[in-house]
Amino acid sequence: MRKKIGLGTKKELDAQLNLTPFIDLLSTMVCFLLITAVWIEIGTVEVKQSHGSAAKTQKSESFDLDIIFKNDKEVRVDLKKGSKRVRRLIVKDENFESMMVKLNTEIKNNILVFKKKAIEIATATVTPKSTVDYGSLIMTLDVLRKNKIVNIGVLTAKGN
Repeated sequence: MRKKIGLGTKKELDAQLNLTPFIDLLSTMVCFLLITAVWIEIGTVEVKQSHGSAAKTQKSESFDLDIIFKNDKEVRVDLKKGSKRVRRLIVKDENFESMMVKLNTEIKNNILVFKKKAIEIATATVTPKSTVDYGSLIMTLDVLRKNKIVNIGVLTAKGN
């Protein structure tokens, strides 16, 4: 109802707003943000390209390192000079974590020290089998990075 006051009419202040679409939109946005919050934390692994134009060229004598997974509890480590293998190690243990500890020790003591001299690894390649999971591959890359080996490549094993 409108009441006459003075020269004009006064409207009622009770406005009816439909808040249901706003609440639906707000709840959808909250769900979307909660689900996508998982991807905000981005992890990185800093490694250089082992082969190609971005690889650092070295004029001094260089060694290459090949790490080949036999299974998830055994790896073969080959130290190469050019294309000739100069040292081969087999590292195995009952579980993957203890094998990684042994691999770290072997790299420090038997790979980075060759003929009683400290050497530098120009490139390293890791060849995992299809049974090796992604986390295990990343742990292997971490072992190489801890030993200051940065030119790392990952190869796929044929027939796996």
